[in-house]
Amino acid sequence: TPPPASVTEEPQRIAGWAFVDALRAPLRKTIPGQPIAILHAGQRLDILAATEDRAWLFVRWRPEADTPPQTGWVRAEDVRYFVDPQDIPILCPGGCTASANATPAPTSNQGQVTARKLNLRAGPGMDQAILTQLRRGDQVQVMGRSDNGQWLNVTSEAGFTGWVAARWIAFPGNVEELPVLRRASTAAAILPTPQGLILFQDRPGGTIYAIRADGTGLRRLSTGLDPALSPGADQAAFTRWSSEGDGVYILDLATGRERMIWRDNKPRSPAWSPDAQALVFDHITGDVLCRDAPVGCISDDQLRAIFHGHECGFLPLLGHVCIDDLPQKHRQILGLRTLTLATRDVHDPLSSHARAPRHHPQQPWLIALSDAGVIRVNESGDPPSLLIHHGFLGAPVFSPDGRFIYVSRKDGDSWNIWRYNSDGAGEVALTQPPRLRDRPVSHVAPAVSPDGRFILFLTDRRGKWELWIMHSDGSHQRPFAPQALADIAFDFDFSPARMLDWQ
Repeated sequence: TPPPASVTEEPQRIAGWAFVDALRAPLRKTIPGQPIAILHAGQRLDILAATEDRAWLFVRWRPEADTPPQTGWVRAEDVRYFVDPQDIPILCPGGCTASANATPAPTSNQGQVTARKLNLRAGPGMDQAILTQLRRGDQVQVMGRSDNGQWLNVTSEAGFTGWVAARWIAFPGNVEELPVLRRASTAAAILPTPQGLILFQDRPGGTIYAIRADGTGLRRLSTGLDPALSPGADQAAFTRWSSEGDGVYILDLATGRERMIWRDNKPRSPAWSPDAQALVFDHITGDVLCRDAPVGCISDDQLRAIFHGHECGFLPLLGHVCIDDLPQKHRQILGLRTLTLATRDVHDPLSSHARAPRHHPQQPWLIALSDAGVIRVNESGDPPSLLIHHGFLGAPVFSPDGRFIYVSRKDGDSWNIWRYNSDGAGEVALTQPPRLRDRPVSHVAPAVSPDGRFILFLTDRRGKWELWIMHSDGSHQRPFAPQALADIAFDFDFSPARMLDWQ
């Protein structure tokens, strides 16, 4: 096989295609260069060329179907590509006499990460929250230092600003000449003991258990769907579908007595109001005929809107398709319903498609999942507003103070747990799959401790589903009560099931 041709001008022929494998991958105009865009896991790229050592790929990326494409360089390790590397043409920026991989002399405030993984923290100290992780070879802009010179304030290529340990940054300048921005924290990282009571189910619709947050007191409670603890942790709400009828149930944790309090059409995801006087849940309100597409099951009219009034157009993963090419299916429509416990009065805060509701702990509104992502729903019945725009999300939960939303999100082939501000901004990935893996690895179904310091979640990172726990900044990830839960076989179907709750 002859070697691939070297080219000096920007190529147009597609040599192959790739999907972004990293959670975030900078697209650069030059190597290394400043990012011109941030690509996200799962986005498709056309491969046009590569550097001679195939460490960098020259790609074309189209942000939207109706927008002009962008071209630039990505690191090969950030993508999963489907072409023999030897078949990719070699592109030499500036001519083949110049090395595409040559790293220009760094500017006086530019540094490079030398550790395999490096935590970017909110402050200069090991006790500070982890904002994200940097990797070996990442370029950073060094802005200043701590008073003892052991921490550097940097901005990453993806736009995150925080603090890193100075010994893991290759910096050509004199650290002592950098401005002192903060006093370093000398506190050691402390691992407090989780407190409270946890409810969990071994699988959607399976057995419901309770366990103390310190890993003691495991007991079986009942069977059903989506258990939720009351604010006082003395009652559990859940749903059950059976031959006797589908309904919402409440279980007294002191006596073990359970009772059906409401019959409905396949109810799910009950959530307590902050005063424990009401429950909100989703239920089936009807069904519609729609087209099965990679972006979801959507109507013909919605497809025509995507195709700008035409019968055919571009869809992610499929390329150019026509409406009639997509199979039809019936889709259930879910709405929200609020039940006042004392009077059994009900009202529907939202009749359009929504599921997995959760009350804000302090404000008179709630969040739920729609087809577009996480929405804010006012009890007054005003139109909902979109907070988090993403097509593949799990059941969202609030932090106890209402400042943050935690949700599992699918990017590429894996699900991970993300933290957002309550207005949907400030996204931070708290988990991520290992770089080297032979299968998808996921982290799902987060539940937040009553003090907001811990997150409990399900993961299959060791080959089977297990309960794990981490600090709310994503640090100190570890199995939760492995001995107490050794005999419980967890399973998860990637539905918006509420597998865990914590009060």
